[in-house]
Amino acid sequence: MKIKLRRESLFSLESIAITDIVLNMFIFFFVSFSLIYTFNPIKESRITVKLPQAETKSPAEQVQPVIIVIDAKSRIYLFDEPSNLSSLSKSLQNIIGRDKTVPAIVRADKTVMIDRVVQVLDIARGAGVEQIGIAVEDKAQPVPKPK
Repeated sequence: MKIKLRRESLFSLESIAITDIVLNMFIFFFVSFSLIYTFNPIKESRITVKLPQAETKSPAEQVQPVIIVIDAKSRIYLFDEPSNLSSLSKSLQNIIGRDKTVPAIVRADKTVMIDRVVQVLDIARGAGVEQIGIAVEDKAQPVPKPK
């Protein structure tokens, strides 16, 4: 019986280098795609809100508006950051500064009490916002019935 003194290696330096390159490519693509998803300009807000529906639309503004969100639990967010009624006025004054033409859009869930929306609108007006709007969802147009 003959005993082998030399043991054959399953891995060579070339296969380790290729594996390293492939793993680095996976890391690169995972990081790239996650950044593309995170900083997607189409996503307006990460906070889910069921907007009320309306038939009319307002024209798109040229200036980036201030987004105030009121979710279904009546929590207030200013640019996706949690806020409350007492700090909302100071935050709005800091954002708007001297340019009173910056519009503000209130995105309120349709289940929120109107009193809460009026409080936010009142605070925004008191902070110096001149253009205030309420975001709505497009209403599905009914299909005309054939005669």
